[in-house]
Amino acid sequence: MTNLSQGLRRLRGRSKLLRDGWHLVTAVRMESRGRHSTFQTIRSLLAEQECPAFTRALHWVQRNELETGGIRVHTRHRAAYAEVTGYFMPTLLAYGEAELAARCARWLISVQAADGSYADPDRGLPYIFDTGQVLRGLVATIDIIPEAAAAARRAADYLCQQAVDGGRAGFDVRFHNNTDPQSLHLYVLPPLIQAADVFGEPRYAEIAERCLEHYVCRPDALRIETLTHFLGYEIEALIDLGHNDLALPVLNQLRRLQGNDGSLRGEGGQEWVCTPGLAQMAVCWYKTGQRQPADNALAWIEKRQLWCGGFYGSYGPRAAYFPDVVPAWAVKFYLDAHRLRLLSSLRDAKPIQSRPPSQG
Repeated sequence: MTNLSQGLRRLRGRSKLLRDGWHLVTAVRMESRGRHSTFQTIRSLLAEQECPAFTRALHWVQRNELETGGIRVHTRHRAAYAEVTGYFMPTLLAYGEAELAARCARWLISVQAADGSYADPDRGLPYIFDTGQVLRGLVATIDIIPEAAAAARRAADYLCQQAVDGGRAGFDVRFHNNTDPQSLHLYVLPPLIQAADVFGEPRYAEIAERCLEHYVCRPDALRIETLTHFLGYEIEALIDLGHNDLALPVLNQLRRLQGNDGSLRGEGGQEWVCTPGLAQMAVCWYKTGQRQPADNALAWIEKRQLWCGGFYGSYGPRAAYFPDVVPAWAVKFYLDAHRLRLLSSLRDAKPIQSRPPSQG
């Protein structure tokens, strides 16, 4: 039995080495393409291992901006993802990556459908959720890309046109995955309300408020068994909308489920960890003043950072959420959480007391 256990451990170690090596090769290919030699790229990646985790994560984003525009879906996907590119843009701006955010905005403007919607990268179908996240990014970049305003208006108008009964029945979601909770559309509402403020359009906010009432009453809302990535969308949206009263009970339940090592099972009945979901919970914990579980979550994630600067979508026994690729949104939510960690540290720092002058 001991020999079998040792053999399995060696096999798992080799498997991890092969997976990590594959991501290193992918990073080399991306970085070398038309810019640097392979040797220069390998030397750069080796030197990068001494950088802080957030710097390496930012470098991953920079390497995964496609030449045709937008942020790649994940490390084995050839297309850019409008949804993720959209909600990455406020993150990029927060890290001083204004040029990259501007390029993303221009790409999103160029791929917007005539009706104002945005499509998924695989089937080309318009999605409410995707359009909402692009709206989030376009509104954030209006000051540096003025033409983003017109595209943002079109996206907001599209969302309002898809609201059923003025939002009392949520959005008309035609192409929704039946395994995903409809309540994740709560994450569409903060950018719609932000657009109402920016454009002086109270109609946007009114529809968002009615959608909020609809989604929080749905039976699939805020279920503790839900994949933490989707649940993270719901909880963060409620916090941003000023509804900590709805978010905190679920967030506190999840805190009780968190392991001593900072991990949190990805969904009910499973042992594996959903990386973006854990990062999103860290974001929510920081936003509600719960620094310790958030710090522990980020420490767990950073221990698993890959050579390329990204993170697998999930880790652990029978991991089932993008376990062999780096999804762009895992990096995005890690960066969001790290920024909030810095802000939390600054808030908690005690002011240095100046010593009174000695009496001579």
